[in-house]
Amino acid sequence: MKRRQPDLSETLKQQFKKDIELFEYFLVLLNDSSPIRNVELMWAEDLELFDPTQPMRVNTRDALVELKPASVNAEENKLPSPSTHFCDLVHGFGAHEEQTCARSDKPAKARCRESGCSQVYPCHVGLTDIAVPVISEGRYLGTLFSGQVLTEEPTEEGFQFVKESLAGQSHIDFSHLEEAYNRVPVVSKEQLSTMVRMLEVFARYLGNAWKRLEVMSEFQRVREREVQLDRRELAELLLAAKGQIGGRADVDAETLKTLARNTGMEKLPDRVLVLRLQAPKKDEEEQNSGAGQSHLGGQLTLARVAHLIEDRCRSWANSFATMVGPAEVCIFTAPKSRSTGQERVLLDEMAQALLRTARSEGLTSSKIGVSAAHPDSTELLSAYHEAAAAIDASQSAVSWFESMPERRQQPVQSLAQVLKAIESTDPATLAIAVREFLAAAAPTTSSSVQVQQSRGLLTWGCEHLALELATLGAASETVNSAKERAVQIIVSSQSSFTMAEAFRNYVEQLRQLVEQLFSQREEKIVLETQRMIRELGPEKVSIHDLAKNLKISAGHLGRVYSRTTGQTLEEYLIRQRLEMSKRLLLDPRLQVAEVAYLCGFCNPAYFSSVFKKHMNCTPRAYARQPQRWGATEMETPARN
Repeated sequence: MKRRQPDLSETLKQQFKKDIELFEYFLVLLNDSSPIRNVELMWAEDLELFDPTQPMRVNTRDALVELKPASVNAEENKLPSPSTHFCDLVHGFGAHEEQTCARSDKPAKARCRESGCSQVYPCHVGLTDIAVPVISEGRYLGTLFSGQVLTEEPTEEGFQFVKESLAGQSHIDFSHLEEAYNRVPVVSKEQLSTMVRMLEVFARYLGNAWKRLEVMSEFQRVREREVQLDRRELAELLLAAKGQIGGRADVDAETLKTLARNTGMEKLPDRVLVLRLQAPKKDEEEQNSGAGQSHLGGQLTLARVAHLIEDRCRSWANSFATMVGPAEVCIFTAPKSRSTGQERVLLDEMAQALLRTARSEGLTSSKIGVSAAHPDSTELLSAYHEAAAAIDASQSAVSWFESMPERRQQPVQSLAQVLKAIESTDPATLAIAVREFLAAAAPTTSSSVQVQQSRGLLTWGCEHLALELATLGAASETVNSAKERAVQIIVSSQSSFTMAEAFRNYVEQLRQLVEQLFSQREEKIVLETQRMIRELGPEKVSIHDLAKNLKISAGHLGRVYSRTTGQTLEEYLIRQRLEMSKRLLLDPRLQVAEVAYLCGFCNPAYFSSVFKKHMNCTPRAYARQPQRWGATEMETPARN
């Protein structure tokens, strides 16, 4: 099972870079004092470093370039290669490493990973190399490579072995290679053992450094989870009715301030932005016409965008975001500004940045509503409704709430609009109507009398909608079950926000029931259409005839048929006529032109074109060899 990679903060990243920098200083000191100078750390291929730009290797050459101070003397600036000149010539200064040195380094790396032990081994040309694994609690992180030395003086026989091993490597000049071979450092076995022990010490240091980062990242994740819970709790309290915060009498302003400090805010928010995540209508229609997998993909997109929005809000002072619905994100903020004008500019910039985040994920029709300022943090439920109402009242991507008391309707009028919107089954129209009703039913003060009155209006609304749905033919058992659940939540809840959400969910269930009810009627229209085509004959009937008999318009019939079956009525008629033509083509007395007219096609050429498109052969070819092209029901042609 793949282990979770640490998601490190910037502080932890800098700490890890310091550990690597210390390792680079070790390489520089080793280069100045040891006969074995070149060391290279190669990370494991499956180790996903937290920084994608982090190189997969750290070596002495790079450390010298980065850490050695520049000298005034140009000659001193020419740093000697920590690698032996012999090895540089063998692998062509890195250009032919895979064909040469990797032949022995890769097996050594595999042995280190499997055994967890250091390896001292001869390379493919006879030099002695060292490989030391870097391990953190059994997890392989990488390998330290060194060596490139001889343990005995170079000989002619040794160089002959080198030439044989490198036969076919055209990039090598063997005369220069022999000179470099005779200058390869020669070390004793004691020096080799000392180098192995030094590398093992630093391998342990690197392993411990990595483990320290994992422990710190785990602590960081736990802390972030606690902050997320505090943000969610703070959002729930801020969206509760004034004086009725979740039914808890122990919650006061000091509690809110404590939660705000825990989430990194300097003061309580005084504004609310509502971001409604929405894809273009064309994309929504494609998702609705697709399978459940498309719906799941849409939900995953919404969740991903919501997380991106939450991360974006953390970069702003005194701001945080939380989801309050499947496609609705609530942003609480208290921007620092010197004037009202500057505050509006800051809020507009924030709204535009959030919209860019949503649009980058394909939700290009998303909108944002901005509430009025509410210095009293216990009034942010009203701020939430203001921001939501601003979205419904405007077509702009960013909408600002403006107080419009004259638009407030009476509850009875508002509920009539809700019922009308349910019958239309249009989610957007229904959302606006529900907002209007909830605004009319919301408590105007925090008194228990007002809250109880609001509760009564919502339960009355549930009862009235249930009775109206029964007259439309909806299943009374399903409607009553949904009504009982909604009323139970409304009666038992002390939060106006929770009561409003229960009513909103109940209305959405009713809309889906009506949509299903209407779709059943459409299925009956489709079945009746197909029955008439069978009885009258596909060659005689037309779409206008069918619509006239059904007492609906031809355009409405076409839309109903396409929406219900996934294909047009014209396509269905053509398929039926082609099935009829396949039977008539088997009659040797009939010509192709006669079959075309008998099946209702306007001319033989059009008939041949349609037949070939669906059957992949001409009518004549089918008449000659029906068994080759199949005499059974033809397959539906693939759509472009």
